[in-house]
Amino acid sequence: MKKLILLFVSAFVLVSCNTDDDGPRTLLVAAEVTNIDVPEFFEAGKTYDIDVTYLLPNACHAAAGIKAQRESNSNGEEEYRKIYITGVSSYDANLTECDKEVEEDALKMQSTFKISFAADEDKPYTFYLWAGLDENDESIFTEVVVPVGDPDGLASEATE
Repeated sequence: MKKLILLFVSAFVLVSCNTDDDGPRTLLVAAEVTNIDVPEFFEAGKTYDIDVTYLLPNACHAAAGIKAQRESNSNGEEEYRKIYITGVSSYDANLTECDKEVEEDALKMQSTFKISFAADEDKPYTFYLWAGLDENDESIFTEVVVPVGDPDGLASEATE
């Protein structure tokens, strides 16, 4: 997991090639995913637009997008039904302090992006929403499981 975090952080850090340039330098950082708007269930073969909302770390950050990645197994193959989602925010690395006022309205500190998701399999999908780091700098994820098929049909199959 630490390798995944290291890879994740290093993939998001952008640095300028010219070290003599004192101009703006933008860095990308992970942002806590606060909500994912998924249906009660997916229907196999359908594509869904899913809203993902995340919290900007502070008023000096700007929304930069969403990083969605499927889990890989030990053979390097993707585990199709396990999806890790992290918000991405950017800031000027030359700023030593954030001098922008903290917004009173929490909605102004949030950003929402839409992702397109195709439910191609008939087994449940698990979304892992990045929620921050623990005291050991390990990523914390909130799990959201979405079954595939009609939940009423799934319940009746389980009781048969």
